[in-house]
Amino acid sequence: MALSEQSNFYNKRVVITGAAGGLGSSLCKSFHAAGAYIIAADRDADGLERLASGLGQRCETHIYDQADIGSMTDLAGSIGGVDVLVNNAGALLVKPIVESSLHEISNLVNIDLVGPMVLTHLIAPRMLEKQSGVIMNISSQLAFCGAEGRSVYAAAKAGLSQFTKSCAAEFGPEGVRVLAIAPGRLLTSMATTLGSPEAYKAGIARVPVGRYGTPEEIAGIVLFLCSPACDYIVGETIIADGGYVIG
Repeated sequence: MALSEQSNFYNKRVVITGAAGGLGSSLCKSFHAAGAYIIAADRDADGLERLASGLGQRCETHIYDQADIGSMTDLAGSIGGVDVLVNNAGALLVKPIVESSLHEISNLVNIDLVGPMVLTHLIAPRMLEKQSGVIMNISSQLAFCGAEGRSVYAAAKAGLSQFTKSCAAEFGPEGVRVLAIAPGRLLTSMATTLGSPEAYKAGIARVPVGRYGTPEEIAGIVLFLCSPACDYIVGETIIADGGYVIG
């Protein structure tokens, strides 16, 4: 079926970082199906190639490393104006804080917190100039509850949610919305292999709905939040974790 010009994202330019991963690829596919032109950025060249082959001409790919400010500057300088930025790229460190090296700590904070700040700094000015755009930050349920062995990750994601609030206050009067989503654990290859089978089952037992989410579910929520239907939602971090935080 041909894409309708009435589609919410028809010909909109959407940047998605971490595009080759489980959630990233689902985000790309969802926005693409809604009519968007996808700008997919990731350091996984093979993953980007597979993604592009499935999306066709309305997709361009960029090798991108969120730990490298030069790489972020190159991406922002090469893509021109965009309508939606999804700061999805991230990293996870599962290790007690006293066992983590200084490099591991700084690297995780650079990727999960400083990276979205820098990319927003680089891309937002063109949105502000045209007084239109959406910036979606991918936070985490751990921004609200924390977890053993994930202190650095939880702190970085909590910082990202506060960054979201502050940017929303700065950009809202200029017509640019900033918001975030905090997913729980998703059924990706990383989630199913993280820890022992017993730990996996114990994790599910803590989720009131009795299962982990899927990347497709989160992508659908992100698509909705970035659409005109949610124009009055700004600065919020929407928790989508099957009730884990309240459970």
